[in-house]
Order: sequence, then C-alpha cells, then structure tokens
Amino acid sequence: MRRYEVDSIRSIALILLIFYHIIISFIPETKGIFFIVNPDKLDLGVGLLTILSQALNIWRIPILFLIAGMAFYFSSKRRDNAQLIKERSVRILIPLFFCSIFITPIYFFIFANFYKTNFQYWPAPAYLWFLNSIFYYSLFALPIISLKKTNAKVFNIFNRLLKNKFSILFLFSIPMILIAGIFNPESYPNFVNFAGLPLLPVADFNIHGFFVGLVCFLIGFLLASSEDVFWNSARSIKFITLILANILFLQRLFLYLLPVWGGNPGEYSLVVSNMLTAFEAVCWMLSLAGFASSFLNKKNRILTYMTAAIFPMYIFHLPVQQFLAVYIYPLKLPPSLKLILMFFLTTLICILLYEIVKRLKGFRVVFGLKP
Repeated sequence: MRRYEVDSIRSIALILLIFYHIIISFIPETKGIFFIVNPDKLDLGVGLLTILSQALNIWRIPILFLIAGMAFYFSSKRRDNAQLIKERSVRILIPLFFCSIFITPIYFFIFANFYKTNFQYWPAPAYLWFLNSIFYYSLFALPIISLKKTNAKVFNIFNRLLKNKFSILFLFSIPMILIAGIFNPESYPNFVNFAGLPLLPVADFNIHGFFVGLVCFLIGFLLASSEDVFWNSARSIKFITLILANILFLQRLFLYLLPVWGGNPGEYSLVVSNMLTAFEAVCWMLSLAGFASSFLNKKNRILTYMTAAIFPMYIFHLPVQQFLAVYIYPLKLPPSLKLILMFFLTTLICILLYEIVKRLKGFRVVFGLKP
C-alpha cells in the first residue's frame, strides 16, 4: 500500500524550501552565497517571515533526508541490492550530472550578470548538493537491508519500542542531540556538503551536516520499515511535538538568537543551544509526520500531480528565482508584495517548465521523472 503521507511530506518540504530560498533573498548577507538580493529595507511582513524562517531553517534539510530514507525502504521491498543501486543511479545520478552541467550554472550566470562580476563556468551540484548525499547514504543503508532480510527479529524489537508514542521521540532525538553536542557546529542549520563536481569528495567536509543527514536517512528507513507502527505513534504524538517545537523555538529566539544578532552572548553556551536545537528539529519533523498522516494520507489530484512535479520544480526554482529577481527587485514596490510576486511567479513558471519537460520523452529521466 502506498504511503501517501510520505508523498505529502516530500512535496510540502520542497515547497517550503522554495519559499525559504525566496525569503532569504531579502537578507543582504545571502548575496555571499550567490543570491540576488532585494536592496530595500524589510517591511514588517517580510521581517517577521525572516524571523519565523529560523524555525524552518533547522529542519528544512533533515526532513528531506528523513523522507529519502523512507522512500529508499519502499524501493528496497521490491528490489535486491543490485537493482537498488541501478534504480538510485537512474533516479539520482543522471539528474545530478545533467543538472550540474546544464541547469545549476544558470543560477550563477544570472547572478554574475546582474552584479557585473566575472562568471566562470563550472559544473557543480550547487543547490542540488543533497542528491550527492542521498546516493552515498543509500549505499550505507544496503547492509541494513541485507540484515532485515536475514534477521528480522532485530527489527521486531525496534517496532515494539515504537509502539510507545514517546519512544519514537527519544529514539530519534538522542542521536541528533549527540551529534549536535559532539561536533558543536558554529551554525547548526548549516548542513551543506558541497562537491566540486558530482560525486567527487567535498572541498570542505561538513562533518556535522554529514552525520545529521546520515542519521535522518537511516532513521527514516527504520521508521518506514515499521509500517503502521510508526505512523500510529506519530499521529498520537503530533500535538505534543508541535507544542514542544514551538516552545523550543521561542526560547531559542529570545534567549539565544536575538541576543546573538544584537552582538551579545546568548543566555547559554553554543553547545547547549545546538543540543536544544537538535531536539527542536526532531519535534518539528515528527509533528509534520503526524499531521500529514492524519490529514494527508489519501490520494487526491493535487497530491498526485505534486508528487511527480515537485522534484523538477525544485530543479528549476533557483534559476527561475534569480531571473525574476533581476526584474522584480529593482521595482519600487513594498517588500511584502515583491515576496508574494516572487513566490507566485516562481511556482507558476516552474510548473510550466515541468509541463514542458514531462512531455519530452528523451529528457524526462534527466529531470528526475520516470522514463
């Protein structure tokens, strides 16, 4: 049986990520990571969104790895390891290589042209960097698949633990908190592991980001393997995790982020902040899983459409965003109106591009669509 909540979470996560990229283009510092930025001061609406985006910032990438792990489990149910590697290569590596050569450089070209800087063509995954990681994580999960097929008793113990709704919270949060405490990153939301070229070793290895992604991927695999056990627990704990997530975000905002942004030390140390932030991220993800399972676990036309469309839309979104920013950001309009225009037009153009590529049989696979 298809888990429609997984499709829903994937679509929601990528749409939120597209929206997040538009929000941060109103922050001047993001020019340093090649975003065309809005030159005007923030108005109240956009200012509040940039603050609230800090709640999303800490789990926007981990949720992708969590869902990728779940999807990998579903693929493993009907394929052996050799078939899985072939399937991963087609669905991940082909789009990764093609887009690194032909799509992501457009993002940098538009930036360089707008700011009159030198553009040097270099094929790179850029904002598709997480595909690199998902492919590697899939390889790491292969021994777990073999173990599950030969010794299912180990997984039965895990499934029994998940029947307690609080076990799921602790089983997920403990490794995340340990990673945050051990590696103590300067910026917790920095999960990025850029590669100079697809599949080549990263230039600056982000050990915190690597292990957060790996843990989320493997936990996603294990949670999905429990079938209804996980989803039942997630539904029963969704309000608890939502309340915890909001409380943790508010304390992080007022006791740490706002003082640090103001040039003062936070009310507690960086390591404490990172560990609390890791727990907060887990709460957000489990809450989304619970609500999606409660209300979005059914087939409908919008979900069916978005399940196929969302990955190509994500591939196109940053070049489209950069293109629109060239024309919208210089306009004398309120920042809130610019943000609305950017999100609406970016989404619309990405849908139109998806409608084009899905009809090009020879190009479907390079944009992550089934042949």
